[in-house]
Amino acid sequence: MPHSKDSKAAGPDNSKKAARKEYICPYCNKKMNKWQVPPFNFSDGLGWCSDHLYICFNDECGFFKRSWDHMDEQFGHSMGYRAMIHPDSNECMAVPVGSVDAMKGNILDEIQEAKDEASLELRRLAMARLTDAFIARDTGPIMEILRSSEEWPSVRLKAAQMLGDIGDPKSLDALHAVEPGHDAIGKAIADAIKKIHETHFTKECPYCAEVIKARAVVCKHCGKELG
Repeated sequence: MPHSKDSKAAGPDNSKKAARKEYICPYCNKKMNKWQVPPFNFSDGLGWCSDHLYICFNDECGFFKRSWDHMDEQFGHSMGYRAMIHPDSNECMAVPVGSVDAMKGNILDEIQEAKDEASLELRRLAMARLTDAFIARDTGPIMEILRSSEEWPSVRLKAAQMLGDIGDPKSLDALHAVEPGHDAIGKAIADAIKKIHETHFTKECPYCAEVIKARAVVCKHCGKELG
């Protein structure tokens, strides 16, 4: 799906509107609706690691109106897409729809949006703590956040990515022991483990699970020959 190239338009600014969590569509300049993510995965098959998104439901939005011809010409599908902004990353992208009225039933009203405002602020504070630990290269707090089932999925996802970026091989056993609880988090953990091994030119013995050199043909720990 196409992504917005207008990074400034994609996210909220520091205005009074942004403080009220008003997201503006970068294509039609209309207020986007807060939308409740369903309990099942959609679009990318992994989910969004957030309980809500902001979607432009303006049926006259040029981005939405052009999408039907684009999907038909490029993929032969009778469907379109709407502009969507993720509340944590402020990234603007497209979310597919099968009809003009599709997904409108999950729009959250202003009262619900006000109730969730405090929760969103707590999530941002959690992400800030995670960033501080990453800058300090302190894997302990990051691993603690990843392990916690009470943390927001989006924060846990970022924690897994950060551990892969730090690349500390001491994190490998702990990463294997984490219960993801979410497909996207499980993939992020697998990617982090792979990245750590690539950084240090290592791999894990398929017999004893000990870390060995990537080019080893015999495990130095259990003595098994490797294929």
